[in-house]
Amino acid sequence: MNSDFSIAVHCVAYLAEKQNQRVTSEDISQSVSVHPVRLRKILSILRKENIIASKEGAKGGFSLNAQPEQITLDKIFRITSEETLVPKCPDSNDNCIIGKHLSDVLIRIFHNAEEHFLNYLKGVTVQDIINEIHNNSSKSSFHA
Repeated sequence: MNSDFSIAVHCVAYLAEKQNQRVTSEDISQSVSVHPVRLRKILSILRKENIIASKEGAKGGFSLNAQPEQITLDKIFRITSEETLVPKCPDSNDNCIIGKHLSDVLIRIFHNAEEHFLNYLKGVTVQDIINEIHNNSSKSSFHA
């Protein structure tokens, strides 16, 4: 899986924490720590799928289009990473029984696995992520 999924979840969770505010791409970029061009590509995908909204101009920025408890991770995965779990099999020897069929079998297995994974992600919301982050940060044993 590429990192687009985790970057997208980070962006949406960050915007959820800043609800009722417009947030600039620069603010988001500092939080996510990725190249601004890559971030804009992911923000564009999220906007196209109506997960976030944007407004241009002096008071512009990004905001969520839905409540964090309504945004499930399966939707973010589908738009950023669908079929990234499926293995890429090299060309193999068609005269070999394994080589001739292994790619089809693995692709079927991983498509099924991805469907199970997506069903799991349907039960996880951005609010769940935020709650867990807050719970973990309050349990931190690190003291400066």
